[in-house]
Amino acid sequence: MEKSDPSSSAHFPRLLLLGGDGCYSGVPTYLEQLCAALTGQAGISIIADRNRGGYDFASATGVALREVEGMQTSLSPRRFWRALRALGRMLEENPPDLVWAHARMSLILLRILMITRRLRRKPSPRFAATYHGLPFSPGHRRGFAALSLWGERAFLALSPAHHLHFLSPAAAREFTRRVGPRVLVRHRCHVLTNCSHLGPITPHERTAHPTLLMTGRASFQKNHDTAIRLFAALPENYSLILCGAGTEPEQMTPRFEAARAGLSKRVRFLGPVPDIRPVLAEADLFLLTSRYEGMPIAALEAFEAGLPMALSDISGMAEILAAHPMATPIDLQTPEAAGSAITDLITRFRTIPSARANIQTAWAAQFSYANWVVGAQKMLSEMLE
Repeated sequence: MEKSDPSSSAHFPRLLLLGGDGCYSGVPTYLEQLCAALTGQAGISIIADRNRGGYDFASATGVALREVEGMQTSLSPRRFWRALRALGRMLEENPPDLVWAHARMSLILLRILMITRRLRRKPSPRFAATYHGLPFSPGHRRGFAALSLWGERAFLALSPAHHLHFLSPAAAREFTRRVGPRVLVRHRCHVLTNCSHLGPITPHERTAHPTLLMTGRASFQKNHDTAIRLFAALPENYSLILCGAGTEPEQMTPRFEAARAGLSKRVRFLGPVPDIRPVLAEADLFLLTSRYEGMPIAALEAFEAGLPMALSDISGMAEILAAHPMATPIDLQTPEAAGSAITDLITRFRTIPSARANIQTAWAAQFSYANWVVGAQKMLSEMLE
């Protein structure tokens, strides 16, 4: 953990951010944005699982990164207890002014430590949680969702008072409804939507073959099997780019070939991509088939790049769908109808000269980094009050 600078002001707060998986994903991207926005307001450190590219920004920006195996969600009790002991030791050695958890396992570990300190009548640092998606929202496996809701109520009842950050007013309302307002009465809720921060992108010259882009690790959440069925329903001249952990050819080619022989020949399997901008520049549409989401930064990046979007009709997409002039919700149960909506959207995008600029203007009005920075700084000040 980052040591405080003796020459700095005694009131300069120390902020500890807790991440999870070290791959390229939404949480590391969010923490990179947060570090940039809060530089000068706090001395920042990060604890996360083994860095596999997602936290490369830390060394480049001077943010202290501690790698602790077990911060990533897993079913290994050994990894869990090792991470719990390591995190507890770090908090004891150099207590921060605020600990802010941004991943499911890191929040569980933090709350257990804070409950333990409370039972032992030991002081606890201020701490906060950002919900990058509700763990009991529709789309999760039923057993997991029920267990998550029970655990959330128990942790909120037993933990010291702390801050809860949601990505939309709808998510805050849904959380309150599900866990119950009585459980939340001791805690303070905040709402700040996500943003993206890619910067200028120069689109490639369009080819005769429309290209879809789908990002995200291969997982139950991202629902690649449905995406494969949807892609199989599209015209033969359409191509697809897949990015994210687990989307390498050896993992994905058999799944596409099982849907239709030769289907994989129209797909580029890229695996983890450190810089998404060149890929966004090639695409004609961003596709998201997730079963559940919070407010995915990947979708906001496609919005910033000026791409039309076809998105799962789930709660985490509501704000994006409402703001985007060329986004459509798709019914994942009817791949043919979804495919028709996608072809219509791409045709409109390719025939309207101002389409990309119109999309980027809509993004800037609601999801720009500049506006988000003001909100993030204000939220930090409120958490430190």
